[in-house]
Amino acid sequence: MEPLPDGSMNPRRSAIKQVASGRFGVSSYYLTNADELQIKMAQGAKPGEGGELPGHKVIGDIAVTRHSTAGVGLISPPPHHDIYSIEDLAQLIHDLKNSNPGARISVKLVSEAGVGVVASGVVKGHADHVLISGHDGGTGASRWTGIKNAGLPWELGLAETHQTLVANGLRGRAVLQTDGQLKTGRDVAVACLLGAEEFGFSTAPLITLGCIMMRKCHMNTCPVGIATQDPVLREKFAGEPEHVINFFFMLAEELREIMANLGFRTITEMVGRSDMLEVDPEVVKSNEKLENIDLSLILKPASEIRPGVAQYCVEKQDHGLDMALDNKLIDLSRTAIEKQVRVFIETPIQNTNRAVGTMLSHQVTKRYHMNGLPAGTIHVKFTGSAGQSFGAFLCPGITLELEGDSNDYVGKGLSGGKIVVYPPRNSSFSPEDNIVIGNVALYGATMGEAYFNGMAAERFCVRNSGAQAVVEGIGDHGCEYMTGGTVVILGKTGRNFAAGMSGGIAYVYDVDGKFSARCNNELVDLYHVEEEDDIITLKMMIEQHRRNTESVLARDILSDFDNLLPKFVKVYPRDYKRVLESMKVEKAVAKHAKEPKMANGISVTTKKVQPDQSASRPTHVANAKKYRGFITYERESISYRDPKERVRDWKEVAIESTPGPLLNTQSARCMDCGTPFCHQESSGAGCPLGNKIPEFNELVHQNRWREALDRLLETNNFPEFTGRVCPAPCEGSCVLGIIENPVSIKSIECAIIDKGFEEGWMIPRPPLQRTGNNEMILLQKEGGHCWQWTIWFGCCRSTK
Repeated sequence: MEPLPDGSMNPRRSAIKQVASGRFGVSSYYLTNADELQIKMAQGAKPGEGGELPGHKVIGDIAVTRHSTAGVGLISPPPHHDIYSIEDLAQLIHDLKNSNPGARISVKLVSEAGVGVVASGVVKGHADHVLISGHDGGTGASRWTGIKNAGLPWELGLAETHQTLVANGLRGRAVLQTDGQLKTGRDVAVACLLGAEEFGFSTAPLITLGCIMMRKCHMNTCPVGIATQDPVLREKFAGEPEHVINFFFMLAEELREIMANLGFRTITEMVGRSDMLEVDPEVVKSNEKLENIDLSLILKPASEIRPGVAQYCVEKQDHGLDMALDNKLIDLSRTAIEKQVRVFIETPIQNTNRAVGTMLSHQVTKRYHMNGLPAGTIHVKFTGSAGQSFGAFLCPGITLELEGDSNDYVGKGLSGGKIVVYPPRNSSFSPEDNIVIGNVALYGATMGEAYFNGMAAERFCVRNSGAQAVVEGIGDHGCEYMTGGTVVILGKTGRNFAAGMSGGIAYVYDVDGKFSARCNNELVDLYHVEEEDDIITLKMMIEQHRRNTESVLARDILSDFDNLLPKFVKVYPRDYKRVLESMKVEKAVAKHAKEPKMANGISVTTKKVQPDQSASRPTHVANAKKYRGFITYERESISYRDPKERVRDWKEVAIESTPGPLLNTQSARCMDCGTPFCHQESSGAGCPLGNKIPEFNELVHQNRWREALDRLLETNNFPEFTGRVCPAPCEGSCVLGIIENPVSIKSIECAIIDKGFEEGWMIPRPPLQRTGNNEMILLQKEGGHCWQWTIWFGCCRSTK
């Protein structure tokens, strides 16, 4: 992500960085290296939903990038916990602009009724860019229910947003973009005429690179190597940059032709010209359901609503950065930034000073990248009441000390810096009984230290990824969705502590013995602090807290630490504990393996030989694993008998199939495609009967043969014959066939029906009551048998 030696931006970095509700990996370094910062308020394919990344995909670079522990699952909260009003959104926009003054700040909204009013608030909150996302986006990790049933088409939200912004005189202050299954130049033209200036493409370019829309992006099993970190699968990626370039060239050519037909020279001329659109009468006539749909309001030109105002972005937002206190701090810290000389600054602060330290961190990060400056290089002491987002995205090398109190979002996205807050030295109240910082402190912190001599309000350390923090009491929902770091709480907590906490450790001083009732035990267990490492860590952090804040409470606890230790409770997430313990075992094994072995007094060093990657894969094993089964195991169908033997009798042509390791392994090769083609009769490529192939494959793998037979008989009433003579177009359309040999579906189907006859499950099932109707079937042989069976189930009598 760092710039190249000549100062230009590294083309390998992402120009657009997204800030979502989880804030995974959102640090000063992440934000500094971007051209656009986008706040994802919602996602078109799953509006209002959070997300979850399974632990088996949190490996390697993913764990490092997200500042989490490999193997521990990650949960994104549904809302942004620092956004509960339009003013909160304006604050986040201000914070991000301070974190990277040169970046454009974007807000992503989902197309829905009323989105125009929300967009107006977003623009008033000084967003530079607004994205209206349609409901039919192709996000692979979204739930199918969300993709199919949530959100609205981008056309509705885009038209409403453009008209509302024009009506309020705000359209000229922000760029308007839309996305959601844009595929052609015509889509771009329609979006432009409805008011968009920019257009987002995701699914279509991915498909040009080889995406087959498996909808397994979250499983790390993408068979074409796009949405996966698996090195074996990534080798199968066949995409080329030229494929995307060609797609966009052809897209632009189509758009140019449409523009020429409409008489437009530039995109700017087209924006908002909805008078160039009209309802297609032929489409309306072809579907009677469309007769009562009125699109006149959508197609109404915004220029008629408020003539004379801008129809596209013509001015930049004023973020008020020239009034920021950080400008003064940057000037006073110039020698530290340029020469790494320690500086100490004292200055008053007031609650109108927001995001203090954020722009200073940007300057340090821009020069020294992720590592920042040595600890304590820049030390700033404030006196007074700080505004919101005090120390947001504070980078390594900067210490902010505040004698007073602070508003919400203290240490938001803390990125390695140090924050110390304590009440005025001459105050007469007890800090442990009074709030010194507001809500949502240390939201999304990735590393650093924080010491608060007093209580914090609600949602303390929500989504903490790696910061160490000490506080003397908190409100409700503490350590919510926390994935890393260490937190010490020297006082009472509110309710719902540790909800969604999957990582990190918290030590709570259970003053009244009621902490267990306030803790959410869904993902965590509570322990006494007994292990030596825990005792050392706890005592060290309390000592650091006393040293930085001169806390009386910390001093009293340390003076009687051994007696008070039983009152401390260790909050330990189960998954986090499992992963850490397995890492200890692996580390011990690796250490033992490195120790030289002695033979006859001579040191013998052994080297582990890597297995030959070209070795053939097994076709049948005991207890085959479904995950990555299509990579781990090779295809093997049920074999045919020797021709010399089978021509002498009338028995089966194939070797008798019995449930066992072969079928268990072969069914494990089924990828559970999100969009399977093997059973799609309508496409003309899969099973002509529409057999529920993925379902009975899974049931066979689980050894649930009776249920597998029921699934097969739902669509195929004569599988004992059709399953044997069928040419198996299902295997030809198997998605796995793109990169591997397809699943042996035919063998599995034959095994199911054989098992049914063997167990006596295939019995006559005449209907209880017949209709009295007679049907004549003019088909011969097996086709006639199938139809006769079908009509028999339909309660009619048949004559063949």
